[in-house]
Amino acid sequence: MSSSSPDTGAPRLLGFDVPDLQENVDQTEDEAIIAMLDVAPHPSWLALFDARIDALKNDLGVAGVEVDGPSIRFYGSISDGRRLATAVASLINDVTLDYRAQSSANRGPSGPANPV
Repeated sequence: MSSSSPDTGAPRLLGFDVPDLQENVDQTEDEAIIAMLDVAPHPSWLALFDARIDALKNDLGVAGVEVDGPSIRFYGSISDGRRLATAVASLINDVTLDYRAQSSANRGPSGPANPV
């Protein structure tokens, strides 16, 4: 097991809260499918997420997405909740990997400098 501390800006998916799904969606009244994260995402993570979410919305018929602290709410008349869960889990994982790669690149190489 790794003993390194978690990246507090790069969330991990803990699970989903899935209500009864509706055929027609009213985002102001219907319950959302909620992806529960371990931490609230960093603004840079959110920017990467926002850049990718439209493709998921179009592919799965998601009407709206709201990020609220450590949860992401998905509204839509989604007939296949498992497909949404799989797609969201993959999206969160991909965005987190990209965020960590971007963060590492911004920090530059680490470790001791080579002696001259």
